[in-house]
Amino acid sequence: MKISRFNKDCGNSVDMNIIDGYLFDFPTNVVELQKEAADSFFTDAVTAPEEFKKRILLSTTIGDEEKERYFLVGDIAASQQLANNHINRLHNKITSHIPYVTFLAAIAYYNALHAKDQKDTSIEIDYFSTMLPIWLLKKESTFGEAQKAMANRFVGDHTFHIHTPGFERELKVSVEESSCLKEGEIARFALKKDLTLQDREDANEYVECETVMVDIGGGSIDVVILPEGLKAANSRESFQSIEGIPYLAHIDKLRKEKFPELFTDLRAFDQFILDNYNKQKFELKNENTGESIDLTVQIKSSLKEYVEILLAKLNDVAPPPANKLRKYVYCGGVAPTLEVAIMNSMGEKIGEERTEKYHKVPEDSRHLNLFGLEIRSIGYLQKKQAGKKAVKS
Repeated sequence: MKISRFNKDCGNSVDMNIIDGYLFDFPTNVVELQKEAADSFFTDAVTAPEEFKKRILLSTTIGDEEKERYFLVGDIAASQQLANNHINRLHNKITSHIPYVTFLAAIAYYNALHAKDQKDTSIEIDYFSTMLPIWLLKKESTFGEAQKAMANRFVGDHTFHIHTPGFERELKVSVEESSCLKEGEIARFALKKDLTLQDREDANEYVECETVMVDIGGGSIDVVILPEGLKAANSRESFQSIEGIPYLAHIDKLRKEKFPELFTDLRAFDQFILDNYNKQKFELKNENTGESIDLTVQIKSSLKEYVEILLAKLNDVAPPPANKLRKYVYCGGVAPTLEVAIMNSMGEKIGEERTEKYHKVPEDSRHLNLFGLEIRSIGYLQKKQAGKKAVKS
C-alpha cells in the first residue's frame, strides 16, 4: 500500500489525522495490557473497518525496547481505568508512547479501510508530519533539537501486530521522510490558503496587522505572535505557552463536583459538551425514561470562568500593543467549545464591534493546525515533484 502524505495532530483529548486527504480522528485513549489480558480481551470477531476503529488492539516494540507491548486504542480503551491518566499532566510527546501508538493505530485503520488487497501488509509512506506544543519546544536549547527528535520517532521502518479478531495481521511500515512543525504557528498556512492551495479571500485582513495564534488544546495552550501578513514568527520570544490551566482538568473538576452520578468518566462528559456546545443548551436526556436534566447553567458558568482565566493569562503573555494593530485567532481542539464564552467576554471588555474585528474563531478552528500541516505538505510535495521533473529534463 502506498501513502503519499500522512499528517497528524496528537491531541491530548482527540487524535486527528489526514492520510492522503482522508480526515479521521479517535479519542486519545491508549491503555497498555499484559499479554495474557490481551490474548483473552475480545470474545467476538469484528467484520467492518468502522467497528475495528473502535476496537483496536495492537502490539509493538517501542524505541530500543526488546519486549513487545500490547495496547488498546480509542473507544475501546476509553472505559478502562487508566484511559485518561495523561490528562491532568503535560506529557512529553517526544518520549511518551501515546503518539507512537496512535500513529500505528491510524495506519492500521486506514489500511483496513482503503487497502485494495487485504493480503498487502506492507505500507510505504512518502511523507509524514506532526507538531509539538510550544512548552515542549522551549524545554530544549533550540526548537530544532526537539523537532528533530520528534520527527525521528516516525522515520524509517516499523513493524507491529494487530490482534483485534477479524483483523489479525502483521503490518510493516516504511516512512521515507518525517517532519515536525510548531503547534499554533503551523495554523497560519490554513489562514492563508485552502486545501486546494488557493488563496483565502479573508487572508487580506491579516496583511497589515500582527496576528496572535491562540491554540487551545485539552492539555496546553500555545500562543504565537506572527508578523504582518501571517509571516513566520521571527524570534523565540514570539512563542509563548499558557500553563497551569488545562481545559480537560477544569471540566473534570466540574464533573466530579457537580455531576459525579451523571458522568462516571471525563471522556463521556467531554463528549457531552462537544455534542451540545453548538446549541448552547446542555440537556442530558435519559433515553430509558425520557426524562431530561438541564445542566446549561452550571456548564456555561464553568466555561465562562475558564475563559476569564485564559484571557487574563493571554493578556499577560501577548497584550495588545498601543502602537500597532494586533488580531487574535483562536484555534485548537477546544476553541469551538469556548467560542461563545470568548466572544461574550471580550464583548464585555472592549465592545462587540472591536471584538468582531480583532478576535476570530475560524469555522474550521478545531482542525486549523492539522489543515496547516496538510496545506504545507501538499505544497512541499508539489515542489519536490517539480524539482525531480526539472532534474530529469
